[in-house]
Amino acid sequence: MKRMPWRVLVADDDPEICTLIKTILRNATFEVTVCSDAESALVNLQRDKGGFDILISDFMLPGISGIELITMVRANPATAKIPILMISGHSNYAMDARAKSAGADHFLNKPFTLSQLRSTVTALASKYRALPPEEMPPPPAPRATVGEPLKVTSASPLTDSNNGSSSS
Repeated sequence: MKRMPWRVLVADDDPEICTLIKTILRNATFEVTVCSDAESALVNLQRDKGGFDILISDFMLPGISGIELITMVRANPATAKIPILMISGHSNYAMDARAKSAGADHFLNKPFTLSQLRSTVTALASKYRALPPEEMPPPPAPRATVGEPLKVTSASPLTDSNNGSSSS
């Protein structure tokens, strides 16, 4: 019997970043739901009690901040154990430390590489709910060329039939 893919909830107000994360993680192993703010993320977490395997939150969100979001997630017994990846384009050591002290399991600076995001999400989600070996995502393909790794930023426009604002 095939198990459900990991369910990833993304809270980021940049629709291009949301689309990019969905694109990077969309395969048989990940099912991605995106929210443009912390309030929507909290609604999704409440509605799907224990249904998400990982939360990816931007540090700076409109309304409730990413720090406040992860503090609330950690304070709720139904969501307290979900792995949390905090991302930010305005990174410094203090932000990383604040995110981890609030309850984030890991912090990634934007721009991040495709493999950084995929391997971090896989590692965090597998601690929460292991997938059978045959369902694990394959390791990244070896790079054919030597040079600067492909960086993920919101500079290049991407389109998504959902405009990055609803679940897939």
